[in-house]
Amino acid sequence: MNDEKFNFNIRTQFKFTTNDRTLDYILNSIAQKGININDYSQTKINVNENLIRLVVGGTGAETIDVLRCVRSIFRMLDIKFSEKDIIQIESIASNDTRQINTLFGSL
Repeated sequence: MNDEKFNFNIRTQFKFTTNDRTLDYILNSIAQKGININDYSQTKINVNENLIRLVVGGTGAETIDVLRCVRSIFRMLDIKFSEKDIIQIESIASNDTRQINTLFGSL
């Protein structure tokens, strides 16, 4: 959705758990293929286990080819992963007192 006060995109977020060494391999594989990481969240579950949330592609959108490539990396390493749609807010008017209403009204 795009208007003067609020712009957002629907993006695909990957969620998976992995150890430190495999995470390093995944991130290097993504980088070697020239794929941008648009959003990254890492939570340490224990000493050698990480919960990762990852959004790939350019700032505006990801392509089907990019998503397929990341999926193939996960499958090659036998990583169990999930995908879900998330909202990426590009901009929201800062002087609008109805920011929350604008956001939730768009859902």
